Amino acid sequence: MDTVTEIKNRADIVELISQYTPLSRSGKTLKGLCPFHSEKHGSFFVYPDNQTWHCFGACATGGDIFSFIMKKEGLTFGEALERLAEKYGIQLPSRYQPTPEHDRLDDLFRLNAAAAQYFHDLLLTSPAADKARAYLDKRGVNAGSIADFQLGYALPEWQALKDHLNQAGYPDDMLLEAGLLGRADTGRLYDRFRDQVIIPIADVRGRITGFGARVLNDSQPKYLNSPETPLFSKSATLFGINLAASAIRQADTAIIVEGYLDVIISHQYGFKNTVASMGTAITEKQIGILKKLSRQLVLALDADVAGEEAMTRCVPFENLLESEIKVAVAPAGQDPDDVIRHDSVDWTNLIALAGPLVDFVFNHAAIGFDLRTAAGKSGLAEKLLPVVAGIKDPVRRGHYLAELAGRVGATTADLQYSLNRLKQPPAPHRLEPGAPATVAPPPALASPIEDYFLALLLKHPELKPQCKAVKPEYFESVENREIYAACLASDDLAVIRQRLDAAIRDGFDRLLGAPAPDNRLAERLSECALRLEEKHLKATAIKIKDVLNAEIDKGSSAEILKFQEQGLALDSRLAELFKRKEDRHRGPGR
Repeated sequence: MDTVTEIKNRADIVELISQYTPLSRSGKTLKGLCPFHSEKHGSFFVYPDNQTWHCFGACATGGDIFSFIMKKEGLTFGEALERLAEKYGIQLPSRYQPTPEHDRLDDLFRLNAAAAQYFHDLLLTSPAADKARAYLDKRGVNAGSIADFQLGYALPEWQALKDHLNQAGYPDDMLLEAGLLGRADTGRLYDRFRDQVIIPIADVRGRITGFGARVLNDSQPKYLNSPETPLFSKSATLFGINLAASAIRQADTAIIVEGYLDVIISHQYGFKNTVASMGTAITEKQIGILKKLSRQLVLALDADVAGEEAMTRCVPFENLLESEIKVAVAPAGQDPDDVIRHDSVDWTNLIALAGPLVDFVFNHAAIGFDLRTAAGKSGLAEKLLPVVAGIKDPVRRGHYLAELAGRVGATTADLQYSLNRLKQPPAPHRLEPGAPATVAPPPALASPIEDYFLALLLKHPELKPQCKAVKPEYFESVENREIYAACLASDDLAVIRQRLDAAIRDGFDRLLGAPAPDNRLAERLSECALRLEEKHLKATAIKIKDVLNAEIDKGSSAEILKFQEQGLALDSRLAELFKRKEDRHRGPGR
């Protein structure tokens, strides 16, 4: 985990900003007088859920903990990094002497990014990908989801990817290490993925760690994943986490589904706080990742035997979360994406009505026993007593012990005796304060559109005149803001890299190593600029809405009017932006 991410995870933006201006609760946010300009009525808001701030007054800008301390103290990014690292007791590593292992991992990330772009371009442009496009269309996957998840297609040839990446400068040993190639018994190398829909798998920072693939015929298995590699570990991976983390924080709930398409369709229909467990088995590492974002989990695995058994195995994770896990069950024979595409309201209701996991386990277990017989009652008690024993909270344990007693016609005292004889299974490891984490906190989110825009700009500085309307605040990532500013100041890549703080150079190198198209450059950059502006305006509009709701509750008419005017101005800018997008898509003379 890089130092910037570690600081963001450890810092408390409310605590920091409160040292400069008093803050008071205002709905979901905190409000105060802006520390950057003089004002009588507070227009400065702090958002604890995503650790950001925004001034709706004269500043009309916002950012994260780094941008705040830089603006308030007049520091460079490097100086702010040192200040915050010292404040939160984080040792700054020497980034000027990267280890060979670090360099090798970076090379593998760049390789995966190049492979993903190759697959994606094939899906969009290759005639051979017609059946892949037809499959995605049949499954209801639209163009926006194809772009957001960078879906692709692998040609049926045995060495198409190998030849492409070799020509791009990536040797066979790297392709083998990344799991992109296989080796036959004869020693011949071949593309692992062939004639399949390709689904890139990213970590929480948006770096591609591996790939999933879906066959386009009736062969088995239907899905194939990358093998275990230095970057990819199935048990420590959650598909969609890079696109879902922000929504999970905002909703304070994570929905866990089973399949790639379940996640893609969920996001497409607005359920962006959804991730997949990479199969039916949910692991402690995956739960540890989600715990950093929210303690509220809803399991929505497929309504089959494997899915139900997987949910049963999740009961011990409630102790790790210190929270009750919920279960949403789709109708028999339907996967989550089936329900959502049929009627998303039905899925909304299923999630809203999700019941406690242990209730689900009790009801599911009871189906297998005839409770009219002594053997059935004894069997159910034998199966469920270990589940009850594993519940750490004494109140909940007592509740379910009584529930089981009622179902099998025994007294609580009788079952308590049996419970005491059980050796309680070890609960998933719980970290004590100050203990080293076994699961690294999720790093700051990367934005694919920000990265794509910057990669284009770095490789084609002649496009800079088109960037006049792109403001630094359009970039959510403070690292990307710094890279963007350096790009505007120079065309020389060596000079740009030298101007960046050492903590950002890894990100700069990653962008520079990412594949970039060589056609329709101006059009692509212009489209990215519009999407960046749209993303920024929509995020600001949501913040304005939250502020308005808080002010309406307080009945402050003057403040309400001010924020209503800002909301109308944002709506006007969004309408203008949508018109520009429509004009671009319509094209000349149409």
